[in-house]
Amino acid sequence: MPGNCSARFKGPNMTSAKRMTGSFLLLSVSMAEGAQLPALQEEIQWLQAEQYVTVATKTRERVDKSGSTVTVITRQQLQQMGARSLMDALKHVPGLGVNQINVGVTSLEVRGVKTDFSEKVLFLINGHPVNNNLVNGGALLSRHDVPVKDIQAIEVVRGPGSALYGANAFVAVINIVTQSAEDLSGSQVSVAGGSFGTGELNVAHGEAAEGWNYAVNLNLYQTDGWKSEVEQDSLGNSGKTDYWQQRHEIGVQGSYGDFSFQGRYLEREAGDYLGAFSVLNEGSLQNYQEYFLEASYKSDFSSQSYLISKVYFDHFEFDNTWEYTPGFFLRSPIKHDRSGAEAQWNTLISGNHKVLFGVAVEHQTQYDVELWTNSGAGRLVNVSDSMNWNGQHRRDIAAGYVQDIWDATERVRVIAGARYDRYSDFGSTFNPRASVSWEMNERYQWVASYGSAFRAPTFGELYNTNNNSVVGNPNLEPEEIDTFELSLRTVLGPSSSLKLTGFYNSIEDAIIPTAGAGAVNYSENAGELKVTGLEVEYLLRFVSGSSLNLNYTYQDPENVAADARAAEVPLHRANAMLNHRFSRNWKGYAAVLYESSLEREAGDIRSAMPEQTSVDVALTWLNSEHNTSVTVSVYNALDEDLENPSRDVNGNAMSDYPASGRSVMLAVELLL
Repeated sequence: MPGNCSARFKGPNMTSAKRMTGSFLLLSVSMAEGAQLPALQEEIQWLQAEQYVTVATKTRERVDKSGSTVTVITRQQLQQMGARSLMDALKHVPGLGVNQINVGVTSLEVRGVKTDFSEKVLFLINGHPVNNNLVNGGALLSRHDVPVKDIQAIEVVRGPGSALYGANAFVAVINIVTQSAEDLSGSQVSVAGGSFGTGELNVAHGEAAEGWNYAVNLNLYQTDGWKSEVEQDSLGNSGKTDYWQQRHEIGVQGSYGDFSFQGRYLEREAGDYLGAFSVLNEGSLQNYQEYFLEASYKSDFSSQSYLISKVYFDHFEFDNTWEYTPGFFLRSPIKHDRSGAEAQWNTLISGNHKVLFGVAVEHQTQYDVELWTNSGAGRLVNVSDSMNWNGQHRRDIAAGYVQDIWDATERVRVIAGARYDRYSDFGSTFNPRASVSWEMNERYQWVASYGSAFRAPTFGELYNTNNNSVVGNPNLEPEEIDTFELSLRTVLGPSSSLKLTGFYNSIEDAIIPTAGAGAVNYSENAGELKVTGLEVEYLLRFVSGSSLNLNYTYQDPENVAADARAAEVPLHRANAMLNHRFSRNWKGYAAVLYESSLEREAGDIRSAMPEQTSVDVALTWLNSEHNTSVTVSVYNALDEDLENPSRDVNGNAMSDYPASGRSVMLAVELLL
């Protein structure tokens, strides 16, 4: 699965890129036909292992029984690909695209739906939502580079999830499962270092005894960052990006009897890359802090019925200083809290109905919002009383949900559910979801599904003021989406499978900037998007422990209001990933990612971005006797240009956002 290294070819280099991709695929197929390495018992178990997912139904189910389009990325796969962060893993998932925005963080495009802050994707850590930035609704300003050393698995569900999770589960739900005490069974130390002054230390320990267990993880990371050349920023100036980072994070989870708990603390500081205003400078600073605490209790009523009750508290804040124009600084601190409780009852009825009922309440608040500026000269002054950019706000949410997993026959499963949410500011929303899966025989399975979802307007979209670009609108309604899917999975042989998934998204009331009085834009429910697409996945596993994974995504998003194809989204995306086991101790990984050209926004006179291809490689040495692994990863192995689309706000042919050149990472992991 997902990979490493990113090299992009443009213009005349595409011919060699396509030849290389074709050679890569031919080599993969020839290896599939000729693999004759010994069939070790552990490899046979890996081949036969079934994947399970929890996030799709809030119950542990086999992936093919979940009624959803699911990709599970395991810890073993993360190690093989030499992944540095969450986005290294996600960029090769069918239907997903990873982009970099002007402040350096990554955004996630899902099935043709792309926004800067990825607020239409719900991110979870061990089932706990972490979309804690209430001013823009996303999770990635602080968590876009989640380290993988503490990850046991990543569950990716494409499609709407509001029927179980409520807001933000709009186009996808991504659950990060961290290592438990059972996974660790002792101590683990990982050290990594590489290009651009990058270093990482990860220390984890897990311990279990009868009735109790705990796991704790500490991660420290720093990098000077790649200094990319920018020909023209939004003011027409040239220079280099500045995206150094320092981050530390600690996580803990455990249980005592029927009581469970988890918590995480994260702090990240970074340079501005280009900055919030896409102006090259050296004076901007990003600072994010975030933590959450969750406690839950399981009450067993019988062997087939139980209740899980939980309470939680989340805190998020940023204190960023941006250089608006040379010498003109703005500082805009803000804090957000979420606190809530949830109870979920699971029971088995009549032997073939797995039913769950849930209720939830949540309180959200925004406070300590300030604006400081020097108006172009001198020291920063607090001007919050006269021209603040937002204010203190709160909202209360109450919700109820239900789901029934009905095994109608041995080969037919029906999953149906719905959730009702009541918000104190905009009102209520109701979102159902249903799927039917039919195993025609041992080789073929059909799955059809429908679901609706919503995204609540953020505090920024509702209340932003004194803003030159977009002013908030307190009368906004939630965004809505209806999604239809039809998939066919076929087993081609004892070690290969093929899956086809067609999807259609209809988004209404999308919140977009709309021209108002004078030169000011206002947030309005004025957007409408229709997306038709197809995902193709092919998997071939070898007895040797090697595998070949190919996937292709076709996505055609239509901006209904403009009667044109949506900008900055490729029509075609394809991946080829090869994991090859050379011997019991040596494993290699290579990945090729292709994206077709990108159209510009309406009014942008620049030519379309050309098609691009990226290459990732990694080599891993494993020594089970000494509990040691060493991985060497090369990113942008061919040292070609890698760019993400910029928005030419001032009409001066601004450069696209450049990304890193070739880089190398060496990681060593010890189990103690």
